[in-house]
Amino acid sequence: MRQRPLRIVALLGAAVLALAGCGGGGSAETADSAYDPNAVFKYGVPAMPTSFDPRLASPLDPVFLDVVYESLIGRTPAGKFEPGLATKWTFSDDQKSLTLTLREGVTFHDGEAFDSAAVVTSMNALKKSGAQAGSLKTVAAVQAVGKYSVKIDFSQPSGYMLNVLAGEAGIVVAPKALDSPDLATKPVGTGAFTLTGLQQGKITFAKFDKYWDAKKTTIGGIEMTVFSDEPTRLRSVVSGEMDGTTISAGQKKEAEANGLSIVQGPNSQIMGVLLNTKASEFGNPLVRKALMYAVDRKAISDSLFDGGCAPTVQPFAEGFWPNDPKLNDVAKYHDVAKAKDLLKQAGLPNGFSFELVNGPNTTYENLSQVLQAQLKEVGITASVRTLEFSQILQNRRTGNFAAATSLLQVGRPDPSQFVADFYVPGGSYNAGGFTVAGVTDQLAKARASSDEKERQGPMREIVGDVFDAGPPMIPVCGVLWVGAFRQGVTGFQVPKFGDYDFASVKISG
Repeated sequence: MRQRPLRIVALLGAAVLALAGCGGGGSAETADSAYDPNAVFKYGVPAMPTSFDPRLASPLDPVFLDVVYESLIGRTPAGKFEPGLATKWTFSDDQKSLTLTLREGVTFHDGEAFDSAAVVTSMNALKKSGAQAGSLKTVAAVQAVGKYSVKIDFSQPSGYMLNVLAGEAGIVVAPKALDSPDLATKPVGTGAFTLTGLQQGKITFAKFDKYWDAKKTTIGGIEMTVFSDEPTRLRSVVSGEMDGTTISAGQKKEAEANGLSIVQGPNSQIMGVLLNTKASEFGNPLVRKALMYAVDRKAISDSLFDGGCAPTVQPFAEGFWPNDPKLNDVAKYHDVAKAKDLLKQAGLPNGFSFELVNGPNTTYENLSQVLQAQLKEVGITASVRTLEFSQILQNRRTGNFAAATSLLQVGRPDPSQFVADFYVPGGSYNAGGFTVAGVTDQLAKARASSDEKERQGPMREIVGDVFDAGPPMIPVCGVLWVGAFRQGVTGFQVPKFGDYDFASVKISG
């Protein structure tokens, strides 16, 4: 792995697939001016898509999936529900069934008509196996109750499913394409764009003229180019090769000095270290707690992110409704002496060794190196290795790793899904089988209602119990989304929970 001098670390930062709002706002907007409806928006991204088949997609693939697909429930980039492929929906009083009225006049990219039969076929396929099966686990039955009406029955009260159906699990794939072996590279959805090119390092899309809301689309297409290195990605916008990309907070001054427009906003992604509780010494809660106290989160935020990554010891940042206020005084959770004492209690007075893997990305590499140095202070030796993103994802799902530096989307599709994936035995990213007493019952309570106030209590209890048990994911900081655009590019809103709307981008000049 290539080494980077620490003196330049502050210039490097988060590889986040998003844009955000001017200053601290939610969108990059200027006064309306003439724009080119046929312009192609050129956007720099850190990596290629894993798959365009929602069943095979990775957690960071929505930036690609949202271009070609739509979900049953719409959700604005700010996180508010709105009509999607369903125009309205109603829960039963016991929250165990949901009836959706579907949008009429929608056509799939292959010419098939969108209706209730298509929804039933697609949802049954997504819940059968693959990446979305866990999110749809409580779905007991899906049935058409009219040409444009669908009823979904759940095995338990499931108010949280509104968020799930606004994400990848709510995507409707054209029925004829579901069994196609080419779906991973030839998606067929109802979205505003169709995929026109997929080659290593570049993905292209064209406006779908038969899109049901075609008048909303203000560009003719999208061209995404991969730059795994953040400084190179920023330079691509400075040179005019790209129209925009995401940058780290530490790159803002450089971008501004080069005449770029800076946009930023909050989101629900965090940087952290995922531990396999069946590997190395991580099955011992005292060891996991030692790691919690060994990490100097403020130093990491200041040096790597120029303060643009809020230190946190819990998955849900301050201001996000599941956040446990009792854990927000982060400073007291950095204590080298306590970390050493916890290791001594664990029977490891001389520490231990493990391998820390990360993706091929500047931010992950730099964060791993800083963590390596901080852990060394308490006697823990971490050897760092860089893997390809696809290998990292596969290893995380299969448990073929000890620890991994990761960017995690804890709010998508719903914060309770993070709990189900990481804290419940059998969870998609809980290869070590971590659990705490009562988590399953509290999770059921947190999922019963769609009212955040009713859900907050059990979610906070889970957060506190997991912290006390020594979490299997060591939170580091909540990332601020920062983007840089050339002049004349406006209209992209902050995807707070990973919901992307490229159709609203405008390009002039």
